[in-house]
Amino acid sequence: MSNARIDPRTQRTLRALQDGLREVMRTTSPADIDVSALCRAAGVHRTTFYKHFDTVSELAATLLGDLLDKARCSSSRAHEGFSGWLTRLLEHVAADRPTYRHLLSDSGDPALSRLVCAELSAAVQRAVTAAVARGAEIGMDQRALAMAVGFGTYGLVEAVLADEQLDIPATVEGFVALLPGTLGLGLAA
Repeated sequence: MSNARIDPRTQRTLRALQDGLREVMRTTSPADIDVSALCRAAGVHRTTFYKHFDTVSELAATLLGDLLDKARCSSSRAHEGFSGWLTRLLEHVAADRPTYRHLLSDSGDPALSRLVCAELSAAVQRAVTAAVARGAEIGMDQRALAMAVGFGTYGLVEAVLADEQLDIPATVEGFVALLPGTLGLGLAA
């Protein structure tokens, strides 16, 4: 939902619901949050919640909006390449660890983790397509490779959530170096 297309009252309501969700997540697993508790924390009526969302998971997905926007942002920017995109993405996760830990942890909603994996795989697919167009040889189905690297990228998101001392640039460099043959070079370019 684009903020540019919704009126200010709706924006305030969505912000209140998101803030309420963050508050309730401090003490309750996202999978265990019910609409009543969320609405009390947000200061809105249940009917208001249901006017905008069918489930708490749908609201939680809006908290992932920034992360998903970073994932959707083309990883084929000539000046930064895949490595730069991945570093920015992981630094974004590190900057808001508490929220992402709650949403993507074992106690979070598996559908949200799957949503992030799908977006990361799509971003990697764009990078693989660009690398192949530049002459990288991958030796396997592009979609399968994109999914494998995309889900591996999600593993790096989990690593950032688990380890506050993780050296993100070095981790990205090591990850890209492990990619097969010319693909690692093609994605890093």
